[in-house]
Amino acid sequence: MTNRDLAAEAGNYKWKALITTAMGALMATMDVSITNIAFPTLTRVFDKEITTVIWVTVAYVLVSTSSMLILGKISDTVGRKRIYTIGMLIFTLGMAACSLAQSMGELIFYRCIQGLGAAMNVSCGAAIVTEAFPLKETGRGLGFLGISVSLGFIVGPVLGGFLLDWLDWRAIFYVRTPVALFTFVLGLILLKKDRIADHGLRLDLLGALTSSLGIFCIVYGVSRARDSGFFSPAIFTWVGCGIVILSLFTLQERKNPNPLLDLSLFRNRAFLTASLSLFFTFVSAPPFILIMPFYLMQGIGMSPSEAGLLLAVNSVATIVCGPVSGSLSDRFGPQRFAAAGAAATAFAFVLMMFFNLDTGLAAIILVLILLGVGIGMFQTPNSSMIMGSVPRDQLGTASALMATVRQVGLSLGMALAGALYTSRLMQYQSEWVRNGIEGSEAVRLSIPVAFHDTLLLSIILSAVVVFLSFPLRVEEWRGSS
Repeated sequence: MTNRDLAAEAGNYKWKALITTAMGALMATMDVSITNIAFPTLTRVFDKEITTVIWVTVAYVLVSTSSMLILGKISDTVGRKRIYTIGMLIFTLGMAACSLAQSMGELIFYRCIQGLGAAMNVSCGAAIVTEAFPLKETGRGLGFLGISVSLGFIVGPVLGGFLLDWLDWRAIFYVRTPVALFTFVLGLILLKKDRIADHGLRLDLLGALTSSLGIFCIVYGVSRARDSGFFSPAIFTWVGCGIVILSLFTLQERKNPNPLLDLSLFRNRAFLTASLSLFFTFVSAPPFILIMPFYLMQGIGMSPSEAGLLLAVNSVATIVCGPVSGSLSDRFGPQRFAAAGAAATAFAFVLMMFFNLDTGLAAIILVLILLGVGIGMFQTPNSSMIMGSVPRDQLGTASALMATVRQVGLSLGMALAGALYTSRLMQYQSEWVRNGIEGSEAVRLSIPVAFHDTLLLSIILSAVVVFLSFPLRVEEWRGSS
C-alpha cells in the first residue's frame, strides 16, 4: 500500500471514528437533558420531592463518574473499541429497563446500569478521536465531537417535551432504545481493531475503590443538604469522609508503580489549569440545567414541548460556535478563546438574574444564545488544552479524567443546586402563604426568586473560571504540548 493510500485510509478512518464516538456522546448527553425536562412530570407521577427525583440524574452521573478513571485505564490496555462497544450494549439494556420501571427506586437502579455503560463509551470517546485525527487537527476533531454533546442537549429537551405531551414519561426511554442499539452496531463495524498492550492488564484496585468511595461520599453528603441543612453535622461528616478518602487515594497513587491516575500530569500547568476550569464550569451549570425547566413550565406556564424548543436555542448556539472556536484554537492557541467563552457564560448567568414571571420570550432567547456561544467558545479549546498536553500513550487516561472531572462537577453541582433551590423555594413559599397566597400560585411566585438565589452559585463559579483562564500564556500551552 502506497503512502497516498495509507493517508487516504487514515483520512477516512478519522471520520468513521468521529461518527461513532459522536453518536455515543449524543446518546449520553441526551440521556441527561431528556430526563431533566421530565423532572416536573416525575415529581407528580411518583409523588416525590425534587431532592429525590434529581437522583434519576445524579445516580446516573455518580456511577459513571466513579468508574471512568478505571475504565479509561483499562481501555489503554485492553483496547478502546472493546470498552466502547461493550459500554454501548450495557447502556442500551439499561435504557430499555428504565422504560419498564414500576417505582422511583427501580428507575434510579436502572439509571445506575445506564451510567456504567455511559462511562465505558464516554471515557474512550475523546481518546479515540484524538488518536484518529492528526495532531494539528485535534481541536477540529474535538470540536466536531463537541457538536454531538450540544446536539444531545438540543434533541433531549425537544424530543422529551413532545414525548411527554403525546405519550408518557416511559417514552423518553423506549423511543431511544433502537438508536442506542444502532450506535452499538456502528462501533462494531467502523472502529479499528484494538491493539492490545504488551504489558498486560494491571489494575490499581485500591485506587479505584478509594476514588469511587470518596466521590460518592462528597456528592451524597451535599445532596442531603435539603433535609439536614447545609451546616448540619451529617453534611460535614459525609463531605469530610469524602475528602479524607480522596486524600488516601492521592497517597495510594503516589506510591503505586502502576497508578490509576498519573499525578505527574498535574505538574503541567496547562493541564492543571484547564482541568480546574472544566470542573468549575460544570459545577456552575446545574442551576441552569436543573432549574430552568421549572421556571419555564411551572413559573411562566409553558408546556413541556414549548420549554424543550426554547431550551434548544442554547445548544444550537453552542453547535455553531464550538467547531469554529476549535479550528481557530488550532491556529491561534486555545487559551484566549477559552477565556472569552468563560466570560460570556458568566455574563449570561448575570442576565438570568433579571428573569421574572413577566420576562418576554425575546429576552430569554437572547440570553440563551449568549450562553450557548460562551459554552461553545470555552469547551472545545479547553478540551484541546487538556488532550494536547498529555503523552499519546496516556490519551485514554486523559480522556477518562476529563470526563470524570466533568461528571464530578455536574453531579456535585446538581446536588448543590437541587438542595439550594428547594430550600429557598420552600422559604419563599412560606412567606407568600403568610401573606395570604397559597397553593400553586405561592409556588409560582416563589420560583423566580429561588432561581435567582441558585444562580448566584453559577455566577461566582463562572467568575472563577474566567480568572483561571487568563494566567496561562498561549506560548506555555504550545510548549507543553
